[in-house]
Amino acid sequence: MDWQLVGAQVLAGIANGGLYFLVASGLTLLWGALGVINLAHGSYFMLAAFGTAACIQQWGAEAGFLAACVAIPALTAAAGAGLEISLFRRVYHSGMWGQLLLSFGLLLALNNITRLVFGTQPMSMAPPRQLAGFVELGAFRMASYQIAVLAVTAAVACYLRLLLGRSRTGRLIRAAVDDPQMLEAVGVDVRRLRTTVMAIAALLAGIAGAIAVPRGAINTGIDVQIVLIGFAVVVVGGLGSVWGGLAAAMLIGVAETVSTLFVDQGGEVVIFAVMVLVLLFKPTGFRTIAGRE
Repeated sequence: MDWQLVGAQVLAGIANGGLYFLVASGLTLLWGALGVINLAHGSYFMLAAFGTAACIQQWGAEAGFLAACVAIPALTAAAGAGLEISLFRRVYHSGMWGQLLLSFGLLLALNNITRLVFGTQPMSMAPPRQLAGFVELGAFRMASYQIAVLAVTAAVACYLRLLLGRSRTGRLIRAAVDDPQMLEAVGVDVRRLRTTVMAIAALLAGIAGAIAVPRGAINTGIDVQIVLIGFAVVVVGGLGSVWGGLAAAMLIGVAETVSTLFVDQGGEVVIFAVMVLVLLFKPTGFRTIAGRE
């Protein structure tokens, strides 16, 4: 076996895991920490990716990518907040099924809007010149772009850990999981809290979509693909757990890329096989919110 090739695949899988974590972190806030299910979360990722590609086409790889990384996540956050205010808060009383039906309808609608605006042809963009090289890691090489992805992943993971573990907003989110009625009774605006969390989740998906563009071809099917992977990461990592989600994303990313050495296709099968194996031994995932089992 070519161990150098295996090592290269492991490094690529770690970088992929970073992107998966960025998407799953938004789902962690929504589903694991607030009890809100949004199947259209992958649509934010897809729209951010196509929007970033359009910026690169318009202004070039350097200026376009930089502008997109700043503007696109902000726009997706605004879209997430707007959809929560206008649609999601109307179905919370319907429970999980109301959220599933609404978000599934949104997924279909946003996918069709993307097709109308950007077309159906896959798009592929090269990374900016500053991220086009490689960094030597002993006997292995890792793309500068992949290192940048991991740096963003680390920053987001630390931010979420501080948000959920040490901030007032994090305490309110955890309280909203246990007893939202009691939280409202003491004067906390739970509706505003949900809007804030939805905006942060959409922001994280927008960041992931923007920085994923140089990774490979983007198409109108990535919304479903990425949200399925995101849910797998949340389940394996544990509902609401930041570090558990990060470990799960890395495990899934590495398993997916290494499996390509043995099978030509079937990455999704490997991902869900990992999920099943973990849940057989750890039904709650690696960790649960605030370390509770």
